[in-house]
Amino acid sequence: MSAANARLAWTSVPRWAAPALPAAASYLACWFGDEAGRRAQALLAGADPAVPIAAAGFAARWDAQTETELRRLIDGCRTGVRIILAGPESVVLQAIALVKALGATAEEIVSIATEAASDASDASDASDVYVSGVAARRVFCAACRRSFDAVAAIGGHVACPS
Repeated sequence: MSAANARLAWTSVPRWAAPALPAAASYLACWFGDEAGRRAQALLAGADPAVPIAAAGFAARWDAQTETELRRLIDGCRTGVRIILAGPESVVLQAIALVKALGATAEEIVSIATEAASDASDASDASDVYVSGVAARRVFCAACRRSFDAVAAIGGHVACPS
């Protein structure tokens, strides 16, 4: 494990394990951006052909329209679904928060952060892959108690817009 990943092991920075496709009664694949679409479709290539797959592609950003459509898609899900969310880390984390708020459990979600793939060569264990480089992140300001979007590396400095 690299020195950077050793430090990250003691933080709340998300870990991105190599995705595995669990058995399911159906799949809902939602991706954010072209690279995420390729990764989600590659994962789904291993699905049982008899299992229904619903898929939706979005832009590689989070906005009100994306949230509304994702809510509609989740509302159509039934017991046994596995939800695949792929895209930039910040967008995938927002999507995970939404689907969990709508009732999905961690076991029903397969997440793929596209930036984690480039960091995978730095990890000695696929279960300890972090997005440690510069990436879009949702940042919480302890002074004004608000969250905002920024592009920064873990441990980097950003100025709060407030």
